[in-house]
Amino acid sequence: MKRPAILLLTNDNGLKDLVAEALSEIGGVSHITQNDDEALEIVCGVPNLDLAIVDFEHGPHGMTLLRAINTVSRQLPVIVITRDNESHVARLAYTNGAAACLTKPVSVRRLVSALRELGRVEPEPANA
Repeated sequence: MKRPAILLLTNDNGLKDLVAEALSEIGGVSHITQNDDEALEIVCGVPNLDLAIVDFEHGPHGMTLLRAINTVSRQLPVIVITRDNESHVARLAYTNGAAACLTKPVSVRRLVSALRELGRVEPEPANA
């Protein structure tokens, strides 16, 4: 099984560690950046990118980046992570192409659950 190509955009070291733990079974993150422009370059330049996880702490540029990613690669699932628990933020994220929208603090369990819902990790066995 090939290692998935996964982009993580964040400047939050705690979130980097959490994502690494959540993705450890499938090979971890292959592309990490703290920069919106570099994230878009990765989306445009990495063939067969499997998943993007975008931390919306990048301010208003987050929705613009999400819209750009969705325009460039409609099939790429994007998980948005935000501090803002207002329902309109999630609605905007979904409208702009997010496959999932999680509110900080995010747990490993919640992130793995979102990955399972997107078919990015195997479901747990029924007797687990």
